[in-house]
Amino acid sequence: MKDSLLILSHFIKNPKEVGSLAPSSKFLTRKIVTNIDFKKSKNIVELGPGLGTFTKAILNNAGTSTRVFCFEINKKFCRYISKNITDKRLVIINAGADKVRNNLKKFRIQEADCIVSGLPFKNFSDAKKRKILNEVRNCLRENGKFILFQYTNGISKLLESNFSRVNRSFVPLNLPPAFVYSCEK
Repeated sequence: MKDSLLILSHFIKNPKEVGSLAPSSKFLTRKIVTNIDFKKSKNIVELGPGLGTFTKAILNNAGTSTRVFCFEINKKFCRYISKNITDKRLVIINAGADKVRNNLKKFRIQEADCIVSGLPFKNFSDAKKRKILNEVRNCLRENGKFILFQYTNGISKLLESNFSRVNRSFVPLNLPPAFVYSCEK
């Protein structure tokens, strides 16, 4: 319940940043994680992890040498994740989605194998959407995956114009129900 109240309070303060009233359900989390090829993913980036619902599931399924880089602009969420998820494979970076490449270079990583996103694209301007998707595409290895969820279907065309393959599925058992996109570079 504490997690739900923290998300709700931040949603009320800044709904365009947080984008959700409640943490993601186990059904949405499972759908996101099943799209990740953990055998091929040694460097996974998560954009907007919030309180780390997906982060925990990713770490539970990832190999011992996999590194997970979480990019979160909300400092309180960064502190929450640091306090509640202790794993040497996890790197929490208090920066936005437009700073992925520069931050990965600090860790001597040229490309990510998979990027997972909980960012509320519907709340962003078209210019910001394009900027983030450009950063994602430039950070992904060839055939890498970009996996995201959205509460509306409005981003399909933009994703299709940026990725060679886009698959969409629907998760009704989430608050609110969500679309999951799996995009391949």
